[in-house]
Amino acid sequence: MKIVSWNTNSRTNEETLQDQCKFLLSLGCNIICLQEITLKSQDFFKEAFRDWKIISSFDLSNDLNLLERKRKYGELIISQHAFKPLDPYRINIPFPERVLSIKLQEEREGVEIYTTHVPPGSSNGVIKVEHYEGLYAYLKTNKSQKILTGDFNSPKTELANGKIITWGQKVNANGKVRIAINPKWKHQCSGERWDSAERSIIEYHDQINLKDAFRALNGYADDSGSWFTNKGVGRRYDHILCSNNFHIKSCSYKHEPRLTKLSDHSPIIAEFQI
Repeated sequence: MKIVSWNTNSRTNEETLQDQCKFLLSLGCNIICLQEITLKSQDFFKEAFRDWKIISSFDLSNDLNLLERKRKYGELIISQHAFKPLDPYRINIPFPERVLSIKLQEEREGVEIYTTHVPPGSSNGVIKVEHYEGLYAYLKTNKSQKILTGDFNSPKTELANGKIITWGQKVNANGKVRIAINPKWKHQCSGERWDSAERSIIEYHDQINLKDAFRALNGYADDSGSWFTNKGVGRRYDHILCSNNFHIKSCSYKHEPRLTKLSDHSPIIAEFQI
């Protein structure tokens, strides 16, 4: 099974969408997981991949009128395998459309695929924390074989020794790390809670029987960033996690689409022997 996860940067220009589709088709993946899809772009992808099985989080929404402003983005899964969509409302998070999941059928029967776009804390505050908490609580009770993909908007930094710095922490000028969050959100959430929420999946994924496919295969010497700030600071926001018993054949980032402005994120591609 070969899978790609990519934040498409909510692009709606038809030429850009065509180029995104060409790139995705060139990868030879069986499953495509996309984040930051809009109502307009989902129609384009559905037409381009009309011979595949496709589901979007908009398709499963109870009320499309709610999906505007901060909630205007959705997820899309495109698959060559038959699947059954799973109810997004079984996961207790503020924006249910930010997690899309399916259960594969036929030759991959029972394997669940998840894609998520964690709301950025800079503009959503504690909603990011509640997303992590709700997703972790659900996954902890779900014993199915699974792959979790998406734009997690975390961590802030990864160190060469495997430690991470979350958005609930700050590095002082002397290099010491302390708990600290944006003062704007202090009335909503403590730094300790914010730090714990991000770590629940980014660092403590073994507690929900998952492993980080990229780090499991490449270690921490590779500091690949999948999204970069205006100052050129790379952050590895985009991830693929998988059940601990999955054999990872390959996992890497493709930076060309980001460098050529097809998106502001680099897609991550992984291949598994399940």
